[in-house]
This record gives sequence, structure tokens and C-alpha cells, in this order.
Amino acid sequence: MNQVEIRKIQKGDIPISRNTAYKWHSEKKHPNLVYKVAGILIFDLDEWEKMSQKAKKENVKNATSFRQLEA
Repeated sequence: MNQVEIRKIQKGDIPISRNTAYKWHSEKKHPNLVYKVAGILIFDLDEWEKMSQKAKKENVKNATSFRQLEA
């Protein structure tokens, strides 16, 4: 597993800002991505990769559908 403690990150260590991570956690947004373990806020880089790959596939699928509509 590839996890990073939010409090220890430097700018550029993860693809979102530290403030965004805290906000997402408080809003319970993306609970598999930003979560607490023993009081420590964690960002899961493996989950980010899965989410990115899923978004990429959806974008390709939508673009293909759009091109078919244009034809």
C-alpha cells in the first residue's frame, strides 16, 4: 500500500493540497482516498491511481460515444 500522512506532506507530494485533503475528509468526500487511522489523516495514492484510471476509461468511452453521434 502506498499511503502518505497528510501532516507530513510537502507541496507536490500528493496531487491535491493539504487543505483540500482536510476539507474532503470533513465533508466525507472520497472516503477511500482520505481517511483517518488512529487519529492520523491518510491519503491513499493507490486509490488515487484507481480513481484516475477509472476516470480515464470513462473519458475515452464518452469521447467515443460523442464521435459516433457526430458521424
